[in-house]
Amino acid sequence: MKTALPRIPALLLSAFLQLAPLLRIASTEATALASPVFAVLRWLAGATAVAGSFHAVSGATGLTITPGTKGTNGVAFGARASIVSSQHGAAQSYSVTASTLAPGLVMSKQGVFSGIPTKTGTFATRITGWQNANTSGDNFTTTATFTIAAPASVAPTISVQPLSLTTTEGDPASFTVVASGTPAPTFQWTFAGKDIPGALGSQFQILKTALGDGGDYAVVVSNAGGTVTSSIATLTVKPAAKPPVITVQPTSTRVIATSNAVFSVVATGTAPLTYRWTRGAAILPTASTDTLTLLGVTAEQAGTYQVTISNGAGSVTSDPAILVVDPLPVPAPVAIGAPEVVGTSFRFGFRTVAGFAYVVERSASLEAAAWTTVTNLAPSSAAADQVVTDTLNGDQGLYRVRTLP
Repeated sequence: MKTALPRIPALLLSAFLQLAPLLRIASTEATALASPVFAVLRWLAGATAVAGSFHAVSGATGLTITPGTKGTNGVAFGARASIVSSQHGAAQSYSVTASTLAPGLVMSKQGVFSGIPTKTGTFATRITGWQNANTSGDNFTTTATFTIAAPASVAPTISVQPLSLTTTEGDPASFTVVASGTPAPTFQWTFAGKDIPGALGSQFQILKTALGDGGDYAVVVSNAGGTVTSSIATLTVKPAAKPPVITVQPTSTRVIATSNAVFSVVATGTAPLTYRWTRGAAILPTASTDTLTLLGVTAEQAGTYQVTISNGAGSVTSDPAILVVDPLPVPAPVAIGAPEVVGTSFRFGFRTVAGFAYVVERSASLEAAAWTTVTNLAPSSAAADQVVTDTLNGDQGLYRVRTLP
């Protein structure tokens, strides 16, 4: 006796008609089953499993990467992914699991890979193809292996050499080199042939130079392809200008009118040093050295003297030095001692007064228009006894001693 099939609800019938290709498979399996109800339930379970699956029994699916999945680190890469199903044809949009991409590469929604790889290695990249253009509908995810090879080594070359330079102590100094090679080269700067710790870039800078930084610098450029050393760049460090410092101050002095007065100063500092002497507020325009000499001073020149010393780094003014000018003493008459003849010489003595100059003269007669100078005596700081000796000339002669102003 035949068993009657239960009535199928309209909703199930609709699903049944939409999945007609599956009907034949389910029906064939159902003939071997005892219960038609079980067969319908099994078909429904199968329909649920395939919904949204781009690679289900609706057709085989495949992935193609054109022109390929091999690239080189540091070299621009381009390829296109294509996922094709026998049921839906080519995928209309694509997505990728970003964490599986080779560093430096990106993939567009059209399945185009582009970029410059920055890392060498093998990368299993997860790619999903979508039925529709807006990454919707059925989809299929698969893995493509991208291999990024190390670049071919090219020995480094230097296109711009570091240049010699001159700077002043305390100022910065900088050296730069421009080099290329594959892979990108490394740098090691040297000073006097020895490596400078931490100087590993294409530029080397000294923020504040010292005199000891002067010398020869170079840079060694290296990569897997070889090594090249730059030309020598010489750094010249000039001493920083030091302001003047007075080490010996001018000292006060006391002189007699008509005598000379001298002031001097000793200073250190970066040359050239300039000197400007003053008396009070008045500048002495002809006094421009470390020594000020006043010849034949007068009472009007008494006062306070100072010197200002300058250079490019600054200036300094000395302590005041005071000049005291004493008036000339009133000369006393010259008293000539008893003359005497010693052999062929005539000799006599007299006493000088401090601060005065004297001249001893000789003549044959008082009426002579000119007297002959025997000797000159410079002013002395104290009274002194003088002895004048003259060679005899004839039987007699006249001598006189004059006080000079």
